[in-house]
Amino acid sequence: MSFFKPQQPILQKKQLSFNPQPLTSLGCLKVTPLQYLNLSGIYTCIDQAMICWGIVAGIIFMGGQFLPINWSDQAIFWSIITLIAVIAMIYLTHSWTTQENLSWLLYGWVTLMIIGIIITDCAIFYHWSILAHLCHLWLILSAIGYGFTAWGLRSRAFVIATVIHSVSIFFLPLFGGWQFATTGLIMMSNLLIFAEGQWDMLLPRESREYQPKIIKSHKIGFLIANH
Repeated sequence: MSFFKPQQPILQKKQLSFNPQPLTSLGCLKVTPLQYLNLSGIYTCIDQAMICWGIVAGIIFMGGQFLPINWSDQAIFWSIITLIAVIAMIYLTHSWTTQENLSWLLYGWVTLMIIGIIITDCAIFYHWSILAHLCHLWLILSAIGYGFTAWGLRSRAFVIATVIHSVSIFFLPLFGGWQFATTGLIMMSNLLIFAEGQWDMLLPRESREYQPKIIKSHKIGFLIANH
């Protein structure tokens, strides 16, 4: 069995012919007006968490770029917003990740976000040298998170996301004083594209279901060959 699911496109427009049962199990939210804008208008619990993080990332990094507010005040405010987003992510995805045996992935992301908050706040309040590289820090944390996700979901789309965030780290210096805005755009656009599209994945549950079928087919082939 392939590690990935090659028969699925890496990223495609959402297939809206869902059965009611999967829609319910995925905690789907239907926003009909968005369909008139040629958007899917159907968002799973994972999509909703991604939209939440995309908006938060955009606001935080654009705020850091443009708001005339001192960094200490911003650190406090953005930390609170990030913690709220972490709680929202757990609320939205806990049931699904537990069902799919992916709780480790959810709490891996939670850990990365908490580490990011702690390092960022300490860098601002204690004037650590990493203060000049906060954009690099968050791109690194995101790349690690996407790498875990690519492994857990066996997804080529998330492999690409890992590469994009990793490579972006080396190109940041080219944007000079616009590094916060650039980082915000990279993180936000990636999350919103994933939320709007349908990406490839092979869940642990699917892997377990396929394994007996593969073993059975091998046994049949062996018997036929020996016969």
